[in-house]
Amino acid sequence: MEFNPDKCEVADLGCAECTLLSRLKFCSCIELLVGVDTDLELLKENMYRLSPLPCEYLQPRPSLLTVMLYHGSATVKDPRMLDCDFVSCVELIEHLDAPELERFPEVVFGYMNPAVVVITTPNSDFNPLLPGIIRFRHWDHRFEWSRAEFEAWSLNIGNKYGYRVEFTGVGKGPPGSEDLGFCTQISIFLRELSKTTQTESKDSDTLYKLVYEIVYPSLKDKNILQDIVLNEVIYAAECERRHLITSQCDDIEQEAENCSHNERESLPTEDNKSAKASFKPKKSERLEVCKIGGKLRIPLINLFSIPKVQQLSGSLQQLQDILQATDRVMLSACGSSVLYPADDHINDD
Repeated sequence: MEFNPDKCEVADLGCAECTLLSRLKFCSCIELLVGVDTDLELLKENMYRLSPLPCEYLQPRPSLLTVMLYHGSATVKDPRMLDCDFVSCVELIEHLDAPELERFPEVVFGYMNPAVVVITTPNSDFNPLLPGIIRFRHWDHRFEWSRAEFEAWSLNIGNKYGYRVEFTGVGKGPPGSEDLGFCTQISIFLRELSKTTQTESKDSDTLYKLVYEIVYPSLKDKNILQDIVLNEVIYAAECERRHLITSQCDDIEQEAENCSHNERESLPTEDNKSAKASFKPKKSERLEVCKIGGKLRIPLINLFSIPKVQQLSGSLQQLQDILQATDRVMLSACGSSVLYPADDHINDD
C-alpha cells in the first residue's frame, strides 16, 4: 500500500455538521482536508467551525493545511478528489437510495481509489437494545444492515477493487448482549494494489460546488515564518534590555546602601542623576552583549542559540537572511549582531 501517513489528503464524504473535520484539522500529518455533503444549507451553517482559532495565528502549524468544503454527492465523480489518501464515510451509506448505493463503490474505490477507506453504518442486530426503535434509527435511513449483510457487502467491494477489509465497531451493549455486536459497525478498507491511474486530470470538468476554503497559517509560508522569527528575536533583545536596566537598578541600590544615611541625604539631585547616567552595567554572564552609544550589540550567534530561533530559522545564515530582509530590527554593518535600543535611562519615582 502506497501511503505516506506524514503527509496526506483526507476526505470526509457526507461530512454533515463537519464534526469529524473539526477534529481532524488538529492532525499535523494532514495537508488537505476535504468535506463533501449534499446539504448545502448544512454546510454553510457549519463551515466556520473549520476556521483557524486565534491561537493558530500566534502559533502557526509547522505543516501546511488547506480545508475545503464541497456541495456534492459521494456517488458523483469529481477529479478534485483523485489525490485523496484517506476517505471516511461516517453514517452515510444508509442514507443512499438503491441506485446511489450501487454507484458508490465505483466512485469511491474504483475512481478515487484512496489508500484507506473507513465506512460506518448502524448495526441492525443491535436495534432491539435501543428503546423506541420500530424500524430504523433515523427517518432518512433507506436501510439498516445486519453484521452479516454489511460484512458481505464490504468483502465483495474489497475483492473487486483490491482492498483488504477489517471489521470493528463502537458502542458495546450491556453484559449478555455480546452476540449482537457493536451499536455501530465499521469496515476499514486497506488498498493492497498500486493506485489506479485515471485518464482524466484534475483540470477536467468538475461537478462539485466549492462552498468554503481556508488556508491555515503555517511556518511553510515564508512571510509567516519571518514574522515568527522576528518576534522571537525582538523578544530576546527586549529581555536583554530589561536585564540591563534591572542590573543597573540593582547596582545603584547596592551602592546607595553602602553610603551612610547622611551622605545619601546630602547628595544633590543633579549629582545623583549624573551618577546614574554614567553607570556602566556589568557584562552579561549569559550572553556576550555590549552597549555602544544608545544601542545594545547582541551577537547573532547568541540569538541563534535560543532553541526556538534555531528550530525556526534552521541555520545561522538563514537567520541572518531573515533579519536582513526586514526593517523591524537593525543589524550591524557586518551583519554579525543585532543593534537594539538600550533605553536604559532610569527615572526617579
